[in-house]
Formats: sequence, structure tokens, C-alpha cells
Amino acid sequence: MLFADPTLTEFYRDLHIDREWSVCAPTHFTWWADQQAQHITVRTADAALDDEDPGVLIAVRTELLRGVTLDATAASALNSRLMAFASLAGPIYDPATGSVALHSLLRVHDDTRPWLTRLLSLAAVLQISEARRLAPELARLLGAEVAVSGPPERGIRPVADEMTGVVPQLIAPQGCAPSRWLAAEFLDIRDQYLQQPPALLATGDGAGLTVEFPWDDTHTALLQIMGDQPHPEYGNGLFVLQSFPVGEIDEAAGQRLALRLNAVELAEEPAGYGLGSYCYQRNLLHFVSFFPNFAYRPGLLPNLYYAAAQRAQALADRRYPALTADDGHE
Repeated sequence: MLFADPTLTEFYRDLHIDREWSVCAPTHFTWWADQQAQHITVRTADAALDDEDPGVLIAVRTELLRGVTLDATAASALNSRLMAFASLAGPIYDPATGSVALHSLLRVHDDTRPWLTRLLSLAAVLQISEARRLAPELARLLGAEVAVSGPPERGIRPVADEMTGVVPQLIAPQGCAPSRWLAAEFLDIRDQYLQQPPALLATGDGAGLTVEFPWDDTHTALLQIMGDQPHPEYGNGLFVLQSFPVGEIDEAAGQRLALRLNAVELAEEPAGYGLGSYCYQRNLLHFVSFFPNFAYRPGLLPNLYYAAAQRAQALADRRYPALTADDGHE
């Protein structure tokens, strides 16, 4: 299969795509590991001001629900059941189609392609597992439909691909072991990177790091990276939580704000890594990510720190219209 970008070729190979259950084009492909479509797309990224090589944006999207009306019940359910417990993807609501899908998005350069492609492949596998596990419950709760589909020429897949067994057979069992992010790494990051801008104040010990970034005249944005907070499905790993004070707003409005920010950062242009999800709780906007033990690699931790710093700067500079835009939903 010939693709316009080598990253798509690597994805197709790494996910062991079954050709008869996929539809391919030069810049994207869709495949069905089970009965919900997953779309992998590559496009040229907009050049950053200080970046001569803009790289490419690689997007992973797995269809979740259709027939969704984004009322207060739906926004609350997505916020509490999906967004607050995100791993490497977040939901986006499409008002034009009434659909919800899981999204992950990364900017990839030639020098980061090998390891970022593997990380995004993991995000794709987790999306498949989360869509299969969560869509039926959410569909019942919201009076919606699971977004079931199949290749136009073949119909619904009767037997799931072996890739659907990766989480229960490999990723979750690795989470039974202690976090692979050890004390020495947290202390090394604290000493090498956190005693200088953009960090205003930072502390760290063997269990994790806490960093404050600039926000406004009276508040800071908080980053917590923790190796002692397991995920309910994936066990031990690395929990990354950013918190941004957004003032006293209605709970439903805050939840819709989180969904709008997902649409910006997980589908259009990531600030840092588009791996995780925004959610809203008690006047705080959060960005939640969880990296299972399976995702561990030496050197990932400082990259996650700088990605979080980029996100904090983007929101502090109010680069996202979604922070003030009205989404038109009641």
C-alpha cells in the first residue's frame, strides 16, 4: 500500500491492518478492528513562527456514537465518564452530524517520527478498546446509537481483529507492575528543567512533579505529573494533569467549553501533544492524560513536560477562540 507519508505506512504495518477490512487513500486510511471505524489521517502542519520544518499532523479518530443531542445530560455524561478518565484520547462532538468520536493528534517531524509514531499507535489501540467498552453504556444513557459500520463492500465485521485483545492481554497486565517511571527520573527532571522559565515554581520527589506556569495576574496554571496514580482500566503508569482556573461559570457551560477545546487541540492543531482530553470540574478546566506502563520510554518525561508548558502558554495567551466562543447549544 502506497501512502503519501511514511508515517501512514508505519501505522498500517504496526497495527497489522487486515487489507480486506480497510479502505485506503494516499493521505488517510480507515479500518475496522471490530464494528467501529477508525480513521488515520496525515496532513501538512501549519508552520510555527520559530519552526522551519512544520512537520505533519497525524490524526487518529475512532467513531463512538451517533444520534447525540448535546444537552446538559450528554455534556455531563461525556465529561464524567470519558473526559475525566482519559488516557491518550478525548471525545469530540460534531454538531453537524450529532456524532461523537475519540480523537488523538500529534505533530510529527522526521527526527521524532520513530518514537511518536509508536506512541500514536498505542493511542490508536487504546481508542479501539475504549470505543468497544464505553460506547454501549453511553448509547443507552444518552438515547443514542453506537456508531457501528463496516467497509462499503463487505458490511459489518463478524469477528473482531486480534488487535482488540492487546489491551487485556498485554497493556493491562503490564499495569499490574509498579509504575515504570522511577524516582530518579522525576528528580532528574526537577533538577535539570524545572528551576527555570517557563516554570514559576516547581517541586518534585520520587512520586512525581508539581509545576506552576504563568496564567494571569492573580493565578497560576498547575501541572502535576504522578507515578503513583493508577488508571482504573490500565493500572500503573504516568498520570498527567493540568489545571487552569477559568472563573465561576455554569457547570454545563464549563463542560461544553472542555468539548470545544478538545475540538481545537485534538482535531485542528495541538498545543503540545494532543493525547488526552479536557474536562471541567468546579471552576477548573483540566487536561487529563494517562500513559500506561506500556508507553514507557527513556526520555519521554521531559518531552511531556515541555508539551504541557506549550499548552499552558497557549491557553494563557488566549490563543483558542473556544475560551470565549458560544457553541450555540443549550
